[in-house]
Amino acid sequence: MKKSLIVIALLFLAMLFMSVNSVTSHDLHEYATVDTDPAAAGFWTNEVSIRVAKSNRRADEVYFSIRGTGLMTVTLQFKCFGDATWTDYNTYTTVTRLVIEGGAAGELWRAGVKDADYTSGNMTFGFDW
Repeated sequence: MKKSLIVIALLFLAMLFMSVNSVTSHDLHEYATVDTDPAAAGFWTNEVSIRVAKSNRRADEVYFSIRGTGLMTVTLQFKCFGDATWTDYNTYTTVTRLVIEGGAAGELWRAGVKDADYTSGNMTFGFDW
């Protein structure tokens, strides 16, 4: 009986740690991977300033992409200087790659999966330059 409980507990912990939403940051990208239903706040990339990416001569353009085989809606949002909240720019449900037009002072971008927009699978999305 005791061995059975230990095995069940280990299987539960393994399943818990195998599927965990994550964020990956690097000098040349900001990505998030969603493979489980996010909490009420959703799950988002870190903020990206297109102006900073371009001004640091890291890129001429900033790209937004979605990769993977999941069933979910990824929302692309922006916030301008002085805004208290994020504004939805567009939503995507399939593999996507496009150039983000922007770069105003104080303008920030992020992408994420809102609460109730996840169905199954996993997708990686975010920005690179």
